[in-house]
Amino acid sequence: MKFAITRPQGKGDELATELAKNGISALCSPVLKLEHVKVSQAQLVAVCEAEIIIFISQDAVLNFAAQLQKAAIPLSTHAQLVAVGLQTADAITQHFARDAIVPERQDSEGLVALPVLQHVAQTRVALVKGRGGRAHIAKVLKTRNALLTTCSVYERGPISECASDWLDHWKQEKIDGIVVTSNTAVDAIFNSVQPAQLRWLGTRHFVVVSARTAQHLKIQFKITDEQITLSDGASNESLFKAICKLTSQQGSAMTETNQQTTSSESKQNTEVAADNIERSPKAKLSKTAVVALFFALAGVGATSGLFYYAQQQDAQKQASLTALQQQNQQLQTQLSNVVSSLNQLRSQWPKQEQFVAEQLATQQAQVADSLQQALSKARQQVGGALSSELRSLARYAEFKALSEGDYSGAVLVLKRLQDALAEETGTDALQLAISTDIAKLQAQPKPNTEALYMELAGLLSQVDNLPLKTFEKPTVSQPDATELSNDISEWRENFIRSLKQISAEFLTVERHDKPVIDPLLDAQEQQLIRSQLRSYLQQAQTALLDGQMSIYFNAIEGAQETLTRYFRVEQSATNSMLVALKVMQRAEFSTSKALTLTTPAALKEWLQ
Repeated sequence: MKFAITRPQGKGDELATELAKNGISALCSPVLKLEHVKVSQAQLVAVCEAEIIIFISQDAVLNFAAQLQKAAIPLSTHAQLVAVGLQTADAITQHFARDAIVPERQDSEGLVALPVLQHVAQTRVALVKGRGGRAHIAKVLKTRNALLTTCSVYERGPISECASDWLDHWKQEKIDGIVVTSNTAVDAIFNSVQPAQLRWLGTRHFVVVSARTAQHLKIQFKITDEQITLSDGASNESLFKAICKLTSQQGSAMTETNQQTTSSESKQNTEVAADNIERSPKAKLSKTAVVALFFALAGVGATSGLFYYAQQQDAQKQASLTALQQQNQQLQTQLSNVVSSLNQLRSQWPKQEQFVAEQLATQQAQVADSLQQALSKARQQVGGALSSELRSLARYAEFKALSEGDYSGAVLVLKRLQDALAEETGTDALQLAISTDIAKLQAQPKPNTEALYMELAGLLSQVDNLPLKTFEKPTVSQPDATELSNDISEWRENFIRSLKQISAEFLTVERHDKPVIDPLLDAQEQQLIRSQLRSYLQQAQTALLDGQMSIYFNAIEGAQETLTRYFRVEQSATNSMLVALKVMQRAEFSTSKALTLTTPAALKEWLQ
């Protein structure tokens, strides 16, 4: 068998070389050409910022990498890369130095069955593909609520408007099988108006890479299952195995047919030989008279036969001549009728042409009216539920950015608005405004919220260890000795000691070096003060996350006041917390009061 490989230029050479090494003839005959599709910088940025990037083919990788390099935009290092097949994964490794996830079943169905694509709700997913083709992957991802961005970087088209050139060439080269890798290539191959070429093409064998292409051949061009061989994938290795298997099957079938033919011929020859033997004369006549009589009768019969045969030939010739004359007259009559009809048609042609032109103009006007009505209905529908959704998204993005100062949240809302407009037409100005606002919001300064939050959490853990302002009760001094002395000269001391012993029975007097002051706070009040300090710090954390700066600063100020009033600031732990709170109170939260979004005005103008 001899095969024609219809892959685009340069993609079938390796397969043809491998087939030639195994004694299989192959002809590289591309029927499609690839054309680059220019992608805007905003689309490139959206793809690079996606969390999951899916590449449909090698050409998608090559064209996307070339445009990224030209625009000097880096690919996100955190994005997961997914390839539909092994060759596409190799191209990703070559151009991006990254490994890609590849499904076991290397087609659209196998790709959407990957675990990484099962739970993608509100996940930014980018699909890098060629223009046109199947929409199965995009539909499945949208049903899973993924934030999908589609980027078409190339387009396939037939090399010639008509397939006659390569079909004639294939017939001359006696092509038996055709390798087809896409539905677009199938349509290009069958794009002929010559019935003979289509009939010849309908008898060829086709090697395809997907069940979808096989189904397309069977439904659209009536190709049978016996004429189709399905490869395990689009790689050269898979196609090589499928062609080798097909060639071996065809060879076995041809050998069996030849054996059957040889056996049949041998049998026929044997039967003919036996028949000749049976018809051979059984005996020879030897009498001279009989022989002479036989020759005489034969001579008379031959003469009569020749005369009769000549008369029959003359009669047949005369009859044939008469029939030819009648046919000639009939043809002349038909020719006259055809010429008359042709002249009549020529005279009617200008009228018919004018009539057709008028009908065509009328139909075009009707189509234009129908299209205008459809556009009006579509705009009315957009002005309904869709316009309400778009307006809500634009207002919410403006509220997040200007009122709450949540720039990251505003960016997510604008990207959701951008995805909602993906299927609409005439949105170039609006898409530009959205992209501009996203870039503006991403450029806004962001406070170090995480560091402040963690520092407040550290202060909260130290609240129970801070010392409160309480006084300890002084120790009571020991009473003087009350024993009397035997020395007469110490009568005064003995007298004083006697008075103290007498008064001790009625009064108790304790003496201290400093005044006695009871503790200012009992245990319950101490616990309440610590809870108040803890509440201020937690309130500051919540306000920091919500972007409520006024509440944040009030909470920090309340915590400082509580520390100063109820805790011992001279202690190192309290002093350290007080210093930290003062630093937090001086934290700067940059806001842009002059920030304005252009998306609401652009959306309003587009909806009008």
